[in-house]
Amino acid sequence: MEDHIRLIKRRRRLDGAWSVAGSLVVHALLFLALTSSSLFYPQTGLSARFDILWLDTSSLPMAPTALPAETSSAPMATAQVDPQPASGAAATVLPKSPVTAVEESLPEEPLPAAVPETADIEMVTAKSAGSQPKKLAQDPKKGLVVAKAKPVQEEQEEAEVEELDTPPQPDPAEEARAREEAERKRLAEVKAEQERQAEAEAKRQRKAAQQQEAERKAAEKRDAERKAAEAARQKAEQEKVAHEKALLERRAAEKVRQEKLALEREKAAAEKAELERKAAEAKRAEQEILEKRQAELQRRAADRARQERLVRERERAVAEKEEQERRVAAAKAEQEQQEQREAERERVAAARALAEQQAKERELLAAEKARQEREAVAERKRRADQAAQEKRKAEQERKAAQRAEAERLAREREQLEAEKAEQRRQAAAEKKRLADQAAQEKRKAEQERKAVQRAEAERLAREREQLEAEKAEQRRQAAAEKKRLAEQVVQEKRKAERERKVAQRAEADRVAREREQLEAQRAEQLRQAAAEKKRIAEEKKKAEQDRKAALRAEAERAAREREQLAARQEEQRRQAAAEKKRLAEQALLEKRKAELERQSALKAQQDKLAQERVQAAARQAELARLAAAEKKRAEQEMLERKRAEAERLAAMRAQADQLARERLAAEKAEQARRAALAAASQLPMPVKPAEPAKKETVGPRPSEKPPEEKGVVIPSMHGDLKLIVAGASDLKITVSFKEYPKSKRGRALSRSEARREQKITPVVVKTPEKTKEAVIEKAGEGIYTFTAESEGKEASNAKFTLKIFEMSKTGKLKQLGSRNIAGKAVVARVLMPDGILWEDDEAFTGTMQDSEGITKFNADTGLVWKEYGQ
Repeated sequence: MEDHIRLIKRRRRLDGAWSVAGSLVVHALLFLALTSSSLFYPQTGLSARFDILWLDTSSLPMAPTALPAETSSAPMATAQVDPQPASGAAATVLPKSPVTAVEESLPEEPLPAAVPETADIEMVTAKSAGSQPKKLAQDPKKGLVVAKAKPVQEEQEEAEVEELDTPPQPDPAEEARAREEAERKRLAEVKAEQERQAEAEAKRQRKAAQQQEAERKAAEKRDAERKAAEAARQKAEQEKVAHEKALLERRAAEKVRQEKLALEREKAAAEKAELERKAAEAKRAEQEILEKRQAELQRRAADRARQERLVRERERAVAEKEEQERRVAAAKAEQEQQEQREAERERVAAARALAEQQAKERELLAAEKARQEREAVAERKRRADQAAQEKRKAEQERKAAQRAEAERLAREREQLEAEKAEQRRQAAAEKKRLADQAAQEKRKAEQERKAVQRAEAERLAREREQLEAEKAEQRRQAAAEKKRLAEQVVQEKRKAERERKVAQRAEADRVAREREQLEAQRAEQLRQAAAEKKRIAEEKKKAEQDRKAALRAEAERAAREREQLAARQEEQRRQAAAEKKRLAEQALLEKRKAELERQSALKAQQDKLAQERVQAAARQAELARLAAAEKKRAEQEMLERKRAEAERLAAMRAQADQLARERLAAEKAEQARRAALAAASQLPMPVKPAEPAKKETVGPRPSEKPPEEKGVVIPSMHGDLKLIVAGASDLKITVSFKEYPKSKRGRALSRSEARREQKITPVVVKTPEKTKEAVIEKAGEGIYTFTAESEGKEASNAKFTLKIFEMSKTGKLKQLGSRNIAGKAVVARVLMPDGILWEDDEAFTGTMQDSEGITKFNADTGLVWKEYGQ
């Protein structure tokens, strides 16, 4: 509707614009017709004066004429005059220049020639032919000279000057002949002028008739547009009335629909309440299952915590053992170093201080023995304190578990009592709500039936009226549309012609612009291509220079490294020879010491073995006691769970019976309500027979997951290094460690340093995903080598994944791929704490290989890593 109104307003504005344009055109035509009539051409004797300034050459009504003696006021132009009197005179020619005009004399008998429409005409002043013009103007061979137009006063002055300067008159006979000739020419020109004026009058009348016809057509067009606007207004009013009528009908239908929706919402609310009740029952059952699972999870968590505690104890024992071994090894290494220094001093002053050296050795041995005894006493005391602390901690954990279990059982009993009370209250409320709902639905069904009948009768009457109105409107619209289409075809033809001309001009302009743009783009592309070619050539040249410089630098660096390696190897050989000689000299002294050390070490080893046997017996006794206590507690928990399960099953059976009774009562009430609704609406409704209540069974539902297998689950371990082995369970993972601190990574390890490997026992965990994890919790500065060994006879295929600092933000995950392990094989070598793999070539800038092994280095960080061959 709004679009239609906007269209009508737009048409009215266009009609006003066309009316104004038509009025301007009519007035312009009238002005041109009046200016071209004889009213503006007064006869002043032998002179005719034209004071009209034409603004547009297309509006020129007719071609101007001139007498034989008249001269034009257009500057810089000449007119050719035919000197033969039989041909009449000369024709007037107007050039296309906007500032010049040329007139030619007309013939005697035919009509004057028309001036081209493209010529621009200025003010023209004509002079009488009776006066004798200048020789230049009357020369029949050269023609008339057309001078600029001058004002009236200047023309009069020129005429007076010409009269004063008139040459002496010829003889009377010649004068008579000239007068007769002039009179004859004047009469012919007067006749021609009369014919021209008659033709101009006819032309003006034709133009007036055309103008009247155009005005008549414009008036008819305005009348038709006014009628169309009136019809559109009437149609808009009719549409508005129909719209209001349809709006009232829609509101009535909407009201009926709202009532239906209210009934449907009430029904949906009832169904939703039933679903909520069933969902609540299912939720309670799920809650019971969830509580059962939570209890099982708590028990598993307790088992897991206990298992973790045992794992920590084992790890602590292993760590203590490793620490003790490290201390012994450090003491031994320190003693070896001290002995080496002492041997060096003995070699220098053997003859002079042999007795003093033996005394010092005895003192050192006594001090070492006393220190070892002190350490053994401190170790025994620490282990005793630790055993007592673990015993107290286990007792506290057991008591805390018993208290938590008792609290959980109390909470479960309270929750069951609260749920039973809530079920009884909900059942009573549900029964009362169903009765009220049945009565309300009966009343609403009767009201709905009556409202539907009334609405249907009103709708049929409105539809009949609307169909009749639509048919009449369609007939009227068809007639108006036919008339409008006829007018539109004419307008579209005119408009198409104008658009075609405009489009041709625009297309020509566009083609010219596009041609210029293409030329400019082509020139720009050529310039850019040349610049790009030049830039690429310079870049290639620069890249080639950089590459050559890098190759030279790399060659020089490799040569320096080879020289350094050769020097280091020579130094190592020299040191090895000196070491061999020194060892040969120390062999005799060490042989005597070795006996004493062997006896002291044997005694210390026997003491250590005795202590370890005592500790192992104590640990076994503690583990046996803990296992017995755990077994007893598990039996008690099993009995309590069985008793709780029996109580829960009894409650569920009672609840299932109560739900079956409630469902049967609800179905009977629903059947009664449907029967009442069918009787009220006189529509037969099939009564659905009541389905027998399904007896709920105790056990896991089909949608639920089966209970998980019970057992001890070891939690996932985390550390600085973790090797994950997937797909093979018969692989044994071992780890070795070589110290390689950051301060010494500028040079490669020697063979003797590379052989000083320490065996490390990783924490090996088997996860439920059938994978094995070897974890090193705290990594030092050095090289870790992971080795896999197949325990079976056949090769094992496994996938290896290495995690480095997995709990840190800068952690790394390295996929080592799948391998077939037959026997013993190295899986990975890792440099910590940098997390660099030996197989990762991207971490190195170069590689060298010699007879001893392979050396990889990084020129940016200064790292040198060498692995010796076996």
